[in-house]
Amino acid sequence: MSDLKERRLKSIDYQIQELENRPNYYKKYWLRLVVIGVLVTLIAPEYTAKNSKNLIYYFDYNYPFCYTVVALSYIVLCVIMLLTFTIQDKKKIKKLKEDREMIDLFRN
Repeated sequence: MSDLKERRLKSIDYQIQELENRPNYYKKYWLRLVVIGVLVTLIAPEYTAKNSKNLIYYFDYNYPFCYTVVALSYIVLCVIMLLTFTIQDKKKIKKLKEDREMIDLFRN
């Protein structure tokens, strides 16, 4: 096998290993996510830009409902990100394994 193919095979193996051993972001940084979520939940309803109304106004000053909606939106966003990143990593691992098999197939 040529030197180029050998280096490519090692590179693909390394990429697969990196993806498989990557720590789960949510398990590793759960405290940061909770703190950011609390801050977003407390600040977002009161935040207002120039010449606009804050979020509380659109909820008719129903504070508990507004804070609940903001918190649930943050949770849903985190779940969507978790699913998206997991699916992307699995697809990338699958593609890299297929590439590795193709290189192994044409090995001299």
